[in-house]
Amino acid sequence: MADFKVIFLDVGLGDCTLVCLPNDEYMLVDIYRCPGKGSVDAFKVLRDLLPEGDSGKPLLHYLVITHAHDDHIWGIGGLAEEFEIGELWVPQYGTKKKLSENYDAFVKVVADQPDDKKVWQKGSRSPVAELGDGAVTVRCFSPPGYIEVEETLDEDEARKVVHENCGVYRLTFNGVSIMLTGDSNLPAWKRIVGYYEGHSDESDLSVLVSQILHSSHHGSRTFVKEGKDDEAWLDALKAMEAQEIVISVGEDNRHEHPHDDMLSIYADDVGEEKVWQTKDSGTLVLTVTGDGVYELSPDESYADNYGWDDEGGETTEASGPSGGGSGGRTRRPPATPPPNFEKTPQRPPRRERYAYA
Repeated sequence: MADFKVIFLDVGLGDCTLVCLPNDEYMLVDIYRCPGKGSVDAFKVLRDLLPEGDSGKPLLHYLVITHAHDDHIWGIGGLAEEFEIGELWVPQYGTKKKLSENYDAFVKVVADQPDDKKVWQKGSRSPVAELGDGAVTVRCFSPPGYIEVEETLDEDEARKVVHENCGVYRLTFNGVSIMLTGDSNLPAWKRIVGYYEGHSDESDLSVLVSQILHSSHHGSRTFVKEGKDDEAWLDALKAMEAQEIVISVGEDNRHEHPHDDMLSIYADDVGEEKVWQTKDSGTLVLTVTGDGVYELSPDESYADNYGWDDEGGETTEASGPSGGGSGGRTRRPPATPPPNFEKTPQRPPRRERYAYA
């Protein structure tokens, strides 16, 4: 295994990103397991790669859930049954309102996880973890803390509150950073940027700089706009100084992701050839091989080795949410991998812990 890998799995209409840490530990950021709507069964990948835990089950060292919507938690119940979860990183919701079809399964998994192996997400001025024997620095920018979703909110209003308080993480290894944004929306990013700009004695947006940006909300314009015809707010995107952008998105989804105007914004920012979509390129693998050196490229072996062809529909839970997607898929030829990006590593300095709200 390479020193550090981030595998953006082509699972169709949801998000599922596997991080391979340099000490042979694994982190999964969100889960979406749905046959017929993506080329890869995430459970097959985990079965093949994970070591055996103390329970005799395959051990997933870290499960990170950015927010409790179906396209980020579909299959979480089956995941907890089949695999041992080392640490569970989750947002803390203070609501009885059912936020998604799989929300009850999410609540049960959280409740069943031992308290000493449960981490409530909360943004902090300092790194929240040093993983991989200290080689990987993890920063959390969102949520600000406890999340209250009023039961009186309608579906769209509740969704916006969840997205505004979505988990956002940056992982840094050997001078290369990856920003994982979940479905974080414009209000979330105005809060994050405003927080760092608002502290005049420590104003420093360099903590957002990331060579790789995992696009928010499957390429939705909600990352930079409230409405389609609004002017885009690009402060956060510019502060990241991304070199490449990955969009996890499925074919023919009902929300028309990725939005054309957002694709244009991304292309203007990094160049069209460095905007990757899993529906076109399949699973994308980021490999960091040395100080400031990385490669991001498609890997068709995941579709070949971990596809749904031989066991589609094996469980009721895996049947997936209704709407969007299609059973068949036409894969376009993968784009030519871009050249490696080289830069002198700059590990962000540690600061005194200061959680923000």
